[in-house]
Order: sequence, then structure tokens, then C-alpha cells
Amino acid sequence: MDTIVGKRNGKESVILTLIERKTRCQLLRLIEGRDADSVSYALRGIKREWGACIKTITADNGPEFTALNTAFAGTETEIFYAHPYTSCDRGTNEARNRMIRQDFPKGMSLDDISPSQVQATQDRLNQLPRKQQGYCTPQQNFEAEARRVRRMAQ
Repeated sequence: MDTIVGKRNGKESVILTLIERKTRCQLLRLIEGRDADSVSYALRGIKREWGACIKTITADNGPEFTALNTAFAGTETEIFYAHPYTSCDRGTNEARNRMIRQDFPKGMSLDDISPSQVQATQDRLNQLPRKQQGYCTPQQNFEAEARRVRRMAQ
């Protein structure tokens, strides 16, 4: 998990990125700011929709991720934090952030974009076939995994 910042004035919207490790499916949310409250609010929505599928989260050490334990309270999700200044702990996330930057370059104000634009980027990235996934798309694999997890929970 990470955040993508547009302009670095501290008061702008940011994009929250979450990669599901097994299927490499990426969840993107446009949030109001780079603070723990905004991240927690977005994660509550993700938890309602996909909570049973999210087993672990490895987050950046930014201050916006200080409330992860409370956001996932009552679930089996384990929270881990990357080592300071070690982006390779989240290599997949960093590589995907570079792909997101194709649509939202550094320095671009993220206040000027809409959630539907972020959703379109998420859909585009999740529809790219991946060699490591047997040339299936992350979306196909994630939906199959979500069905499997939900069947097991019943």
C-alpha cells in the first residue's frame, strides 16, 4: 500500500494504491488528503467490499498509515510496515505506481481529476495480461480468488 502525491503542498488529494499480492490486482482510490483519517475512510470502504480477500497489507512508513490497525480491526488482516527507505520491500507497488504516473504525472494537481478517472486507470491496469499469471488478467484472477474465499467462508 502506498499513496501517490500530485503537487507536494500537503493539502491536495492523493491516490491510495493497494496491490493484492497473489493476483496482482490493484485497487485505487482518490482520497482527500495524505492523512490517516482519509486513508482510514477509504480502507473502510475497501474492507466492506473485499475484506475477506485481504490477508496481509505491507504499507509504507508514511504518517498516513498510522491507523491501519484500527481500520482493519475485527478482521484477520495482518499489517506490516516496510523498512524505512527500502522501497524494494514493496517492489510490485512501486512498479505499478510508475504505471499510474503515465496517467497522472508528477506535479499534476490531483484535485483536478475525478474518481471515475482513477477508476479508469485501475480498470486499464487490471486488464493487462501478466506473464507471471499465465497471461490471465489480474482482474480475472482476483474475481476467481474472491469467489473462492467467499465460498470457503460460507
